[in-house]
Amino acid sequence: MRYTRALVVAATAALAVTGLAACGGGKTASASGQAASVPMVSVADAMSATNQATQKYTSVSMKMDEHITADGKTADVTGNGHISWKPVGLDMTMTMPATGGVAGGTMHMMMSGTTMYMGMSGKAAFQGKHWMKMDLSKDAAIADSLNKSSGQDPATQLKLFTSSGDIKRVGTETVDGVSTTHYSGTVDFAKLATEQDPSLKSLVQQDSKLGVSSMKVDLWVNGQNLPVRMVEATPASSTMSLNATIDYTDYGTTPVTVTPPPAGDTLDMSSLVPSS
Repeated sequence: MRYTRALVVAATAALAVTGLAACGGGKTASASGQAASVPMVSVADAMSATNQATQKYTSVSMKMDEHITADGKTADVTGNGHISWKPVGLDMTMTMPATGGVAGGTMHMMMSGTTMYMGMSGKAAFQGKHWMKMDLSKDAAIADSLNKSSGQDPATQLKLFTSSGDIKRVGTETVDGVSTTHYSGTVDFAKLATEQDPSLKSLVQQDSKLGVSSMKVDLWVNGQNLPVRMVEATPASSTMSLNATIDYTDYGTTPVTVTPPPAGDTLDMSSLVPSS
């Protein structure tokens, strides 16, 4: 989820630069496993099995829904598409909020490595062109955010969840027609301050910078020990309010590949930014 937030930052920055407001085959796993077919085991064993199962995959289809409130402002972001993390690839449609005078709308986002392409609802919104190209490695802040988030695949998210130490089995529930087992826990970031695992250390640092000291996390796992849904929510006492839901389907090992839009119909963002 943090990875998509970094992409939202990148997209918003691009729209602001262009003045949009003014311009007017590998193996796969289905998410339909039956939780009832899995023998009852301890929560610790169940989480270990889920970690092992998830680490076998390097791509997934996802649907996200985030509600964020900070500094008195609220933003709702939704999206759906496909992501891969080894190598990094993304093909997603997102509904962006209006931010800082920049008009919101539906955006198609494609990414390969550190190159991202964005198109706003088929409109020639980028100085008469339908697409914008961004080399994220040239923006230090965004690149840093993406690099720290590049490991935020389901397996890494599970590491954070299982580090909470107080995971409880809530019961069996049906999520989008799939039988699952629901687990819940609270991650205390203060207790993870000395965490040495690079991916977890990055997560802790990101959330701490946002003023988030703890996070309630809920996880729904199917009969194949794969995450079907994960929900993160900050406590009421947090300076930033976040409630985010992400649904996972179609785990696989095939990288997400994208076809770059025509060069003649693509605005390179670097041409708008003065060279230093």
